[in-house]
Amino acid sequence: MSENRSASKLLPIIATLSAMGAAIAIWQTRLYHITRSGMSEFNSFCNIGQTFDCTAIEISKYSELPGGFPLSGLAIAGYLIILILSFFGLSETYRRKSRTYLLAFTGVALFFSLVYLFIMIALIGKLCLLCLCVDVINVALFALALKLPKEEASEGSGISLGHLAGTVLASMLVAFLFVKGLDPQGEVKKEDLDDLVESVMHTAPIAVPIPADAPMIGDPNAKVTIVKVSDYECPACKMGASAIHPLFKRYNSGVRFVFINYPLDQSCNPNVPRKMHEYACEAALVAICGAEQGKFLQTYETLFDHQADFATGKIADILSIIPGIDIQKLKDCTKLPSTAEKLKRDIETGTKEKLNIQSTPTFFINGKKVEGGLPTNLWVEIIDRMLKQ
Repeated sequence: MSENRSASKLLPIIATLSAMGAAIAIWQTRLYHITRSGMSEFNSFCNIGQTFDCTAIEISKYSELPGGFPLSGLAIAGYLIILILSFFGLSETYRRKSRTYLLAFTGVALFFSLVYLFIMIALIGKLCLLCLCVDVINVALFALALKLPKEEASEGSGISLGHLAGTVLASMLVAFLFVKGLDPQGEVKKEDLDDLVESVMHTAPIAVPIPADAPMIGDPNAKVTIVKVSDYECPACKMGASAIHPLFKRYNSGVRFVFINYPLDQSCNPNVPRKMHEYACEAALVAICGAEQGKFLQTYETLFDHQADFATGKIADILSIIPGIDIQKLKDCTKLPSTAEKLKRDIETGTKEKLNIQSTPTFFINGKKVEGGLPTNLWVEIIDRMLKQ
């Protein structure tokens, strides 16, 4: 009787922890899809400092199985299996063998936690808060399974192989439905996405003149160069920025990103016949001056993140949230003739005689023109193919 009471206390805790683990795995699956569809934000709640970066984990090649199935989908299935087994353990009829199976599945979960912790530290160089929460849960689940009393042979018929197989299959089906249901690209045919990739790969490249002092992120000697021509007030450019943001974290070498300003407003761009984005020219000058202080990436992402706060003469003040930036120096910089000359040179790069920019954002990947941008996962596929060429 005391053993039954012990099990009745431990099994609800196991059930609760496995439900929590499943909830975290579902959230990780959502984050995986958001990151790879190009809908992620620049600053995720679990991106803290230089160490904790969920975006870097989710965009890495270690977050998925062949075929693009997220590892977190397997975690959903695993936690559901443990949850159902804990319910079996509460039943006098099916209690026998529940401890054995719980030890097996929680042991597998703990093993994968240790392996992935090694991958995060040694191969990715970042940690994920959600992954660490899962690790804590897996340690606790295995410890609780070890404390479960051994079943007596007389305790009911136990969990048959049929019950176990049904539990595994049902859990995998539910996990599959979550993975597919959380995918914002789920309604898009794979053939259509493949066609987009092939159209880029078969586009004839052109020579892209890159200003010597254009802002750059990544490997200066990269095999793949992506040039982004954009306008800081353009909503589509913000979407394009979100789509390539995870790429900065996936590719530590082999890829570089170059940025060219092309404000869509006649106040600074003679190629635009009318007034369109009234703050775009000022924002471009601010971005140039942010780069002068070695803060280009922070400036770039902050401006896109605060498009709604743009106001004449006030855009530089938005950057006050960036640590270490000198706002007065930046404001003085925006008024310098040399800054206006840099913007003019960027705009000239986008003219019909050179890049022939018709809309923003426009990307050039190794000279192949991509208008409007692509989802992050398609960028990954194209870049990986070019790196292998």
